[in-house]
Amino acid sequence: MKVLSALAWRNLWRSKRRTWITIGSVVFAVMLSLLLESMDRGSQEAMVRNVVQYSSGYLQVQDSLYFDEPGMDHSLYLEPELEQVLGSAPGVAYTVPRLEAYALAAGESRTRVAYTQGIDVEAEHRFNGIKDRLREGEFFSGRDAEVVLGSGLAQTLQVGIGDTLVLLGQGYQGMTAAGKFHVSGILHHPVPDLNEVVVYLPLEQAQYLYSAYELMSYLMVVPEYTTRHNQVARELSTLSSDAGLSVYTWEELQPELVRTVAFDRAGTLVFLLILYAVIAFGIFGTVLTMTLEREKEFGVLISIGLHRWKLGAVIFMETILINFTGVLIGLALALPIILYFYHNPIPLGEEFGNLMAEYGMEAMLPFSMDPQLFWQQGIIIFCISMVVVLYPLLRVLKLNVLDAARK
Repeated sequence: MKVLSALAWRNLWRSKRRTWITIGSVVFAVMLSLLLESMDRGSQEAMVRNVVQYSSGYLQVQDSLYFDEPGMDHSLYLEPELEQVLGSAPGVAYTVPRLEAYALAAGESRTRVAYTQGIDVEAEHRFNGIKDRLREGEFFSGRDAEVVLGSGLAQTLQVGIGDTLVLLGQGYQGMTAAGKFHVSGILHHPVPDLNEVVVYLPLEQAQYLYSAYELMSYLMVVPEYTTRHNQVARELSTLSSDAGLSVYTWEELQPELVRTVAFDRAGTLVFLLILYAVIAFGIFGTVLTMTLEREKEFGVLISIGLHRWKLGAVIFMETILINFTGVLIGLALALPIILYFYHNPIPLGEEFGNLMAEYGMEAMLPFSMDPQLFWQQGIIIFCISMVVVLYPLLRVLKLNVLDAARK
């Protein structure tokens, strides 16, 4: 076997041009599949991230009745000790409280149903960078009775910075919720539907407005690693089960988003299968050409006594070396390209802005740096290349020595 390995290595570099052409086909296949998959996975991650960060969060701790009957009467009260325990649980980075309710919002001459959120501004900004979305004014100056509106809602109500907004709704246990608020800021929300209805208040002011003192609709839990949120959910369920609380993941809270992502992945899978078929035929064409060029060589080796299975083993070793080298070079070349576009997404222009906005995304084409992509695509292309090697092996086993020697 050692002799066969040495023979395979020498054969590769006896014809450098042929070897590099074959390696080049594998490199191109790896780079193409990796770039396309990274681009598609990046779009999916951005869609999930935008929707999850500005709506449900990755994990929620709720009152056990809130999921089936969301409303102010099923708000959550957490003992400070329990809230501290949940915030320091393994895998938890920090927590974000929210108090949500619908109310009638009125400007000077127009009204509209608004979606109000009482938030801890610093915790909220740490989670989703909400302050960076501000377009006018400031995010709560510290004075009493302040709100920040989505730009769509501000335009509908025809209110601006310094104007007064009136909120009227129903508070905790049927209490009347009414108040006048100073508009301190206007932001552009990345989720279009929320941009048309959202009103942000400081958490304490929202609790006062709705007579929900020390209450919250739910406590968002931000995991240290978002890909491990299911493990954190199981840990939190153990800690909070005795207190009559329930823990939900974003997949349970956003079933429509899960279906959208699944549908998108199904379409991507079909496209990738077509791409893999094209790649397989491309690599096969290269291997076929190289095999036909070497048929006389194969015939001579068999005629002087080299067993066919040993010749097949040499070809197999050559293919492994070529494919492994091609995959490594392809990964090495694709990594800096993906890394660049990961930090510098491709702008799609204004014409795609409205289409992307429907999915809660900006008009940018992001890329993913998920480590799974690299080893997954590398293995797939390697396996495709190894299947293609069956052709020269079969060719050697069925080779007519006399016909090959005459070529």
